[in-house]
Amino acid sequence: MKIGLIGCGIIAETHAMVLKKVKPDAHLIVCDVNLEAAKSFAQKIKAQGGVYANIDDLLEQERPDVIHIMTPVSTHYETTKKALSAGCHVYLEKPLTETPEQFSELHELAKQRNRILAMGYSTLGMPVVMQAKQLVDSGKLGRLIAVHCDFMCAWGGNTIPEEKPDHWTYTSKGGILQNMVDHPASLIVDVLDNPETLQYQYHYARRNLLPFDPPDLLHISLQNDDQMGSLTLSLGHGNGHRIANYYLEKGTITIDMTRQLFSVIQGSGPPNIIKKTLSGITSGFSWAGGSIGNVFKVATGKLRRAPGIFSLIENFYQTIEGRSQLLVKEAIAFQMVQMLDNIWTDINNHPLQD
Repeated sequence: MKIGLIGCGIIAETHAMVLKKVKPDAHLIVCDVNLEAAKSFAQKIKAQGGVYANIDDLLEQERPDVIHIMTPVSTHYETTKKALSAGCHVYLEKPLTETPEQFSELHELAKQRNRILAMGYSTLGMPVVMQAKQLVDSGKLGRLIAVHCDFMCAWGGNTIPEEKPDHWTYTSKGGILQNMVDHPASLIVDVLDNPETLQYQYHYARRNLLPFDPPDLLHISLQNDDQMGSLTLSLGHGNGHRIANYYLEKGTITIDMTRQLFSVIQGSGPPNIIKKTLSGITSGFSWAGGSIGNVFKVATGKLRRAPGIFSLIENFYQTIEGRSQLLVKEAIAFQMVQMLDNIWTDINNHPLQD
C-alpha cells in the first residue's frame, strides 16, 4: 500500500510512528512545500517513496492509495479534493476545513468516489474517552443528563502555544483557539443525543497572553431537548488540566485525558456519610491505581504515545479494509464545522464583545 504524508510538521512524526506499527509494510511518500524539510523528514522516518514539494506531482507520479493531510487548515479543502478526485482514501487532520460548505463538498465527493474520508478528532480515539462513551451508551448508569469538559492547555517552559508566533494557527479564522477547541468540543458533541439539533451559546476573553492578542479563553454551552453539555478551553494556562465529567441518572463518570485515568461513582439519591466516604475511597483508589497501572502500561508498551491518534488511524485502515466503521461519525463532523465556523465569524464581526 502506498501512503502519502502531506505536511511535515510535528503531527506528521506521530502519524509516521503510528503507521510503522499499523501498516509496517506500507510504502511511505512525503510531501511538503518546503522541499528541504520534506527530504529531511523522509530520511528521518526512512520513507521508501519519493519526496515532493506539491501534491499534484505526488499524485501523478506515485498514484498512492491513501493520503494523510497534516497541513494548515487553509490548504485542507484543495488538497483533500485533489486526493479524493485521484481515488485516494483520506485521513484529514483537524481543523477539517475553513467553511462548512467546503466540508460538505468533500463529504459528497468521497461518497461519489466510494472513498473513506476520516476526520481526525483524536480525542474521540482516546481509550478513556471511548471507555466513558461505551459506559454511557450501555445504559447501566441511566441516561446522560449533562457533560462538562475543562481543557486547560500549558506548554513546556511557559512558551506560547505552538512555540512561535508565525505558526499558521495565529492567522486562521478562529485564531489560536481554532487549533485546540476541536478536542473538548468533539467530546461534548459526540456524547449528546441528536447532535444535529444542538443549540449553543459561547463566551470568550482576551487576557493579553499571546501574540496578536487573540481570544485565548473560550466557553461553549450546548443543549438539546433534555441534555446539556459545556466546555471551557484555556490557552497559556499555568497547569495542563484536561478533565471531563459525565453526569448520568445513576452515577458520575470522570476522566482525566492528560493522565488517561477513569473513575465511576454509582448510586442515586442524596449522599449520606457512608456514601460520601465510600465514593471518596473509590475515587482515590481509581486515581492512584490507574496512575500506577499506567506506569506499567507505558513500560510494557500497552499504553501508546498519542493514543487517540493511534486509535483513529488504526480504525481508518480497518474501515478501508471493510473490518470496521469510522469512530468519528459524519453527524459529529458536520455539527462541529458548522458550530465553530459560526462562532469564529461572530467573534470576528464583534471584536469588542468581550
